Amino acid sequence: MTLTADQLTELESMAGFFFVPDEIAIVLGVDAVALEDALDDETSPAYRAYQRGKLKSKLELRKSILTLAKQGSGPAQTLAIRLLDDLEARQP
Repeated sequence: MTLTADQLTELESMAGFFFVPDEIAIVLGVDAVALEDALDDETSPAYRAYQRGKLKSKLELRKSILTLAKQGSGPAQTLAIRLLDDLEARQP
């Protein structure tokens, strides 16, 4: 599947708002199965755009959690500790 630069930008943006591939396909006006296939291919520009959008939002959420945790928010501190524990569990 070949997407235009504008479609890739839109895909990245929608992924950043946690839209699922079927919803993105509708907005982009492309076949949902073809988009799913492209998102399964790690070498595809669509895959990279989708992942980039999700990861940028994940970064912003984590920044917010850590900021709130440092300001004393109990729920944010719990989330921050969980994120840290997950990170440490993944490292050799």
